Amino acid sequence: MAENLLLNSPHLLQKISLSPVMLRLMQEAVKPEPNFTVMAETIRLDPALATTVLNLVNSAFYGLPQKVTDLHRAVSVLGSRELLKVAVAMSLQKDLEHGFPDCEYDFFPDWRLIVWSAIAAELLAARLCPRQADQAYLCALLKDISLLFLRCAAKELLADPDQRDRITVLDKNQLEYEEERWGMHHGALSQMLLTRWGIPADMCESIRAHHALDSLSEQSPLTQAVVLATQWSEMELGHASGPFSVVQFEVLLRGVLGMSEREVDSLRSECLEKFRSMLESLGIGEGDQNRAYYRHSVKVMQGYCFLSMDLLTAEGGLSSVARTLGKHIKLNWDVKSWDLALRTPHGSSYSLFHLTPDGVLEQAEGGAFESRLPWRIKRPGLELTSSGRRLGELRLGEANLPQDELDNLGLYLRFFSQGYEYYCARQAVLEEKALAFDKVPIGVARIDAAGIVAEANSRIGEYLGLDAPARGKTLAELLSRRLPADTLAEVTAFLADSARPSFGKVVYLAERKQGGPLVDGCLYLSAHRVRDGQGQGVLLLLEDLRELSEVEVQTLRRKNFLERLVGSMQELVLTVGAKGVVDFCSRQELGLTGRDFFTVFTPHQPFSDVWGPEFFTSDHQSPVEAQLTTQGGSELPYELSIAPLTGKPGTAREYLVVGRDLTQIRRLEAKLKVRALFDGLTGLFNHYQFHTTLEREVQRCRRTGRGLGLVFFDLDKFKAVNDAQGHLAGDAVLKGVGAMLLRQVRQGMDYPCRYGGDEFVVIVTEIDRERLRAIGQRILIDVRELFKGLVTVSAGVSMLQETDTPETLLKRVDNLAYASKTAGGDTLSEG
Repeated sequence: MAENLLLNSPHLLQKISLSPVMLRLMQEAVKPEPNFTVMAETIRLDPALATTVLNLVNSAFYGLPQKVTDLHRAVSVLGSRELLKVAVAMSLQKDLEHGFPDCEYDFFPDWRLIVWSAIAAELLAARLCPRQADQAYLCALLKDISLLFLRCAAKELLADPDQRDRITVLDKNQLEYEEERWGMHHGALSQMLLTRWGIPADMCESIRAHHALDSLSEQSPLTQAVVLATQWSEMELGHASGPFSVVQFEVLLRGVLGMSEREVDSLRSECLEKFRSMLESLGIGEGDQNRAYYRHSVKVMQGYCFLSMDLLTAEGGLSSVARTLGKHIKLNWDVKSWDLALRTPHGSSYSLFHLTPDGVLEQAEGGAFESRLPWRIKRPGLELTSSGRRLGELRLGEANLPQDELDNLGLYLRFFSQGYEYYCARQAVLEEKALAFDKVPIGVARIDAAGIVAEANSRIGEYLGLDAPARGKTLAELLSRRLPADTLAEVTAFLADSARPSFGKVVYLAERKQGGPLVDGCLYLSAHRVRDGQGQGVLLLLEDLRELSEVEVQTLRRKNFLERLVGSMQELVLTVGAKGVVDFCSRQELGLTGRDFFTVFTPHQPFSDVWGPEFFTSDHQSPVEAQLTTQGGSELPYELSIAPLTGKPGTAREYLVVGRDLTQIRRLEAKLKVRALFDGLTGLFNHYQFHTTLEREVQRCRRTGRGLGLVFFDLDKFKAVNDAQGHLAGDAVLKGVGAMLLRQVRQGMDYPCRYGGDEFVVIVTEIDRERLRAIGQRILIDVRELFKGLVTVSAGVSMLQETDTPETLLKRVDNLAYASKTAGGDTLSEG
């Protein structure tokens, strides 16, 4: 797990630590009153940073009337806090880009997102929580710091280790992956790192929840500003799900901020102006401007959004889609001839349409792969894409559109493409289902609660000998035309008994077709109660069984029963051929049927056996733990039990695989691992982990010859707090001590632990006696000042001696702490 790896690896902690300049600036920025002297001294430690800060101060971002040449003047003009925000942003950029020269990662796309979200968070907070606007800026600036550091320091922990840019854009299922792999998502990991670097807890909570858009109304105003800014940056820079969401987000902003459309547009313009100035000062270009939506006004985007909505009601197949596009571009750009290729809704082929200058829409015969389309217009076209998927291309007969009109047409096509994507997912599916519904070799009818046919396919009319459509007639009226009276009575009884879920019967009858002789007929009639948007109804099925023997009919019924039985099981059930192809899968939504079993499942390492069709014939150990990779890219852990369906393992032609989903078990294991390492109240290492770490560090000290010491202390007057104010107050004291230790110790070198009750111990590595005494004294002073004398500490410190074991060292510092307690407390004993 990433958390365990981070906390137990001093080398990795050192790699992802911020520079001393950045740490001091950040800790100063969160103070109620920043100290300019400390700030100026810190910035001057890095001349390049000081120069860059002054360049930004003099940029259009602030619009100062006179050039500022020194930090004192910059503070007098902008104020200490504003200058600090600039310095923190600059220093963070430098830490990331210069701290990992071999990272092979393009930080610029992420910096554009970070800069927009930081500026937006400040502007939003100025309206939601004005006193916390500066905090909102810092939260948005630092919210994804864990992802950026991990990408260069430990990229193997990420879902896509080879991702080369935009790692801060939230992917589908990313948070779930991080929870499962790390035991926490990246917001919580950023919170943990920032808390250890001295950032206040209330700010860190906003960083933890910066993706909580679904629960926005439940968040504090500061967190709302950070969440909205995070989403806003992904929207405006073109990394969100599509252009529709940009328009929808503008409506959300108006609702949350209580602002008019004009006021939100003005806020957007202010954010854009500051965004561009900041990028210029950081030496970062705007990147692919065709992707960004901030180049276009919200009003224009709303217009194109409404136009693309026409696709949601288009009927008549792809030709209706082509007509809709033709109508839009004729009215808005006066384009009178074009070629349009549209990807078919459920395939990889394309349909090509051509509009002649006379306004005649023509469609090329059949579908074809894109490379073989018979284009009439040969010049390059405009691409239709949505969700990263190419959906078609538009080529214009006119070539004289000015660039700004082409830009607007490109924006319209982005909206049109997303509308077409929705069309493919909904309307096209409905049309295809209607066609399949009519051609399926089974009569199907839906009966409403009143016994009236709501819809039916043509087979119903054929099987029941109807002269007119079945819709609108009563079920009794339809069945009485063809079926025996006893069958009609049974169906009527089923309809009256709402407790019966289904009914089925094989009906034999004699029929005469086109004046010929009587012919024996056989129908299987079944009815099933269903509930839809109109309430409870009945689904009626009629199947012609004349070509099936009675034995075949019974076999089909048993097969259907067994499939429904297996489908209701919690376990995943597969049948796999000897060559590894999946013949049957109980969970159809996984899409495993027809795929290679040994490709979609990957065994957990270490795995010494062969993983291929030979596995079936080997003397393998069952069960096997393996990872299932679905068609959507998600990974699910399973425990697989494998057995031959017939014959012996070496001769069987088919194998049964039963998989037990381990997802919940793995999540529980991850949580248990975290609880096994840390004290749940203070966040420090627990008693068990203290002994494990002390044993390890003593051995390392012997091996390297570097100093090791312990600081052991307990709280004076703690029992009085519990007795007088209650255990909740006592817990607050313990949490405060834990947070203080996490701030004071050196990351990756010192290990603060809760020994038990009100006793604490810190393992201090690479230390000498004088510095160990100073650490002990600092803890005494910090606790005294933190609680204003309500509680103090009795402490003991000691270095590891040549003859010491972990046990003797611990016993000595425990006795020293007891001596301090005996001496009246609030003191330090050294031995």
